[in-house]
Amino acid sequence: MKSRIILLAAAALLCLTATAQPAKPSRPGKYIDFEAVQPDGKVMKLSDYVGKGKYILVDFWASWCGPCREEIPNMKDIYYEFRGEKFDIVGAPVMDKPENTLKAVDELKIPWTQILSVPESVPKDYGFQYIPYIILVGPDGTILETNLRGDGIRAAVKKHLGIK
Repeated sequence: MKSRIILLAAAALLCLTATAQPAKPSRPGKYIDFEAVQPDGKVMKLSDYVGKGKYILVDFWASWCGPCREEIPNMKDIYYEFRGEKFDIVGAPVMDKPENTLKAVDELKIPWTQILSVPESVPKDYGFQYIPYIILVGPDGTILETNLRGDGIRAAVKKHLGIK
């Protein structure tokens, strides 16, 4: 029981310290592709969505992360307001079991695509240590904004979509 409490406290600390990350891009430039085998055996790649002419908000999150879950209603509002030919969201759960992610997606009614079983190397590749870690990638695959949270997500999306 003590070890479970310690583990939960460590996970909460991991999420809560996300706001301490710098607001500037930690990995400017082109996105880094990754692939993951889904529970049904299908292979999904980030490049299936990114670099295809749309702005893509990529949400690195986990079902067990409180701040990640708290950001979902905000992201849902943004998704329903801006989704379409120029914008979409893709979830990339890290450090999470696919069954837990799918349960959270169902509970939270998350409508956007999730790439399950994200490789363990992705946080290092993208230069983040804490979640949620939300980035905006441009139509050509260039990372435009990183470490977005709260109202900053909407502001970044509007800015890059040219909406006042």
